[in-house]
Amino acid sequence: MKQNVGGIDRQIRIVLGAVLVLAGLFAPLDPVWRIVFFVGAAIAFITAITGL
Repeated sequence: MKQNVGGIDRQIRIVLGAVLVLAGLFAPLDPVWRIVFFVGAAIAFITAITGL
């Protein structure tokens, strides 16, 4: 499969994933929003690592 993520896009996804993880850990959120943030972070990290 052809990679769809370039260099700058990969860096943005890694930073976005890190921000979402930190927000999920330290922000005063409901448990549902914490899960949403962690899932979003996981998606950002997976797409950055695999390049898909």
